[in-house]
Amino acid sequence: MRDLPPPRIPDAVPMPGGDSRDWVQHPGPRLEPRVTALPCRVSKVALDLPAGVTLLDALSRAVEEAGADGASVVLDGLTLSQADWVMPDGPADDSHAAWYSETHVSQGIRLDRATASVGCKDGAWFLHTHALWSEGETPRMGHLLNDRCLIGAAHRVEAHLIHGARLEVAPDAETGFPLFAPHALTPVEAANAALITIRPHEDLHAALSEVCRTAGLARAEVIGLGSLIGAGFDDTAPMTSPLSEVLLLPGCRVEADGTAHLPLACVDPWGVIHRGQLKAGQGPVLVTFEVLAVAL
Repeated sequence: MRDLPPPRIPDAVPMPGGDSRDWVQHPGPRLEPRVTALPCRVSKVALDLPAGVTLLDALSRAVEEAGADGASVVLDGLTLSQADWVMPDGPADDSHAAWYSETHVSQGIRLDRATASVGCKDGAWFLHTHALWSEGETPRMGHLLNDRCLIGAAHRVEAHLIHGARLEVAPDAETGFPLFAPHALTPVEAANAALITIRPHEDLHAALSEVCRTAGLARAEVIGLGSLIGAGFDDTAPMTSPLSEVLLLPGCRVEADGTAHLPLACVDPWGVIHRGQLKAGQGPVLVTFEVLAVAL
């Protein structure tokens, strides 16, 4: 793997707080709704992933064979014989507020924590995956390039299979990115979950609290990934970078009183990983956030 730049805290970036639109401005018009949530039916299962195939092929086959419309899959403990991945980076042009780093390649890694959103793009299965792992003593975090990540050993993973709704990639005029958006597929009886996407600058805490209330989820586990413009934490120093990739950690939930508990990890463009309990009002979304909220 190409040597990464030495981790450092950037010098002059705004601290969390204030209007995030002053930090990051997207090229297109502000679109509505800011938060989309579709009812769905979710079942929790174990999926067996074989060695020697790409992460994209393995998960696509497993979800399709299970008869699901999509899934949110936790990949903790999975070994990758090769992993191609990127981190957040500054905009590549005037048409995007953020972009990706050059591609890094890692060999023989074990994922400590990873989540994949399984949906569709152009009629084919597609994944969006963020992961945490270590290489020797060095912690890493990034956005996996699923069609270029090879599974090194057969492994059983935990999946929430989604029925009645699916994430589908479509061009997004506000951000200039192709993004996952929820689409209803079939009527859902006895929905026990909501498939959610959140638009730029919306506070993650507030959005999840409100959407769980309106979806009738008195208490919910939340699983997902996305990006934030800075992040304030209850239990540690803030992440001051306006660009990041983010992964929700175990224990994320919304309580009956609307309180959101959101332990998460963020990586900034310098490779610094920040972990903590996200503080209410200090987690504005950068490009998008994808969440599956499941009734507890």
